[in-house]
Amino acid sequence: MMTRRKRLTIIALILLALFLLLIWFLWILFSGGEEEPQVEEVVQAPQGQEVLPTRPTISEQELEEERETRTTSAEVVSLSKSFVTRYGSYSNEAHFANLADVIPLTSASFAAQLQNIVDTQKAPEEYYGVTTSIVTVKVQQEDETAGTALVTVTTQREEAIGSTQNVTVKYQDIILTFVKEVDTWKVDSAIWQ
Repeated sequence: MMTRRKRLTIIALILLALFLLLIWFLWILFSGGEEEPQVEEVVQAPQGQEVLPTRPTISEQELEEERETRTTSAEVVSLSKSFVTRYGSYSNEAHFANLADVIPLTSASFAAQLQNIVDTQKAPEEYYGVTTSIVTVKVQQEDETAGTALVTVTTQREEAIGSTQNVTVKYQDIILTFVKEVDTWKVDSAIWQ
């Protein structure tokens, strides 16, 4: 058992060590040495001489076209990811909920096909589940004026048959065709390769 005097001595030593550590830290922090700031000299071109840019400029029209292309492609890529992740993930315990989830993302004709599957198909009795993850998305074709696009999505699919423990992993492509309906991109078909 420690006496009161020993406890006070230990506490005093700990406080002294902390104080010295604080002093050392502040000394390191503030004694970094005064460095002179570097001044960068700016050389001005003599008046009357035209200064040419070092890289080529892009016209405003070309820049706007590039922005539109990227925006459109971004819409198609985003829709592709969202659609394939849901469409490709399935469990017989959910009774085709994956298809019902993607119907708002599809064209009228493809939505009718998917709704027919949801209404008429019967899920198997034995457990079956697939989880799909996106690996890459590649826009093969895109025609804004015609309102069509073709996209290939590479996926990783984890398939469980009979049990959630019996999982196999495979890589599979799916080809999506898109159409524009009322200025909105919609999936018109999805074909697993």
